[in-house]
Amino acid sequence: MNKEQAYDEQIAPLMTQIIEVAKEHGIAMFASFMIPNDEDPELCCTTHLPDGDGNFRPEYSRAHADIHGRPASLHLRTEHGDGSTTMTAIL
Repeated sequence: MNKEQAYDEQIAPLMTQIIEVAKEHGIAMFASFMIPNDEDPELCCTTHLPDGDGNFRPEYSRAHADIHGRPASLHLRTEHGDGSTTMTAIL
């Protein structure tokens, strides 16, 4: 099992729960995981959520920019019932 598989199978389901609770209670959060593989040695999965008022913490925004070398963008991964996935980036 490589790092990406470990993330997808073990960490992502937990993060989904954490993200849902954070959104429900308006808890700002920032989490980033480096999961490099042979195809993408810089592969990273980052979640950056605002607080309950829709405000992003400036230090989290700076951390995102430091990690990714650019301002925050939104990436959505949708898993469909047929097992396929769709990745969407909002820059």
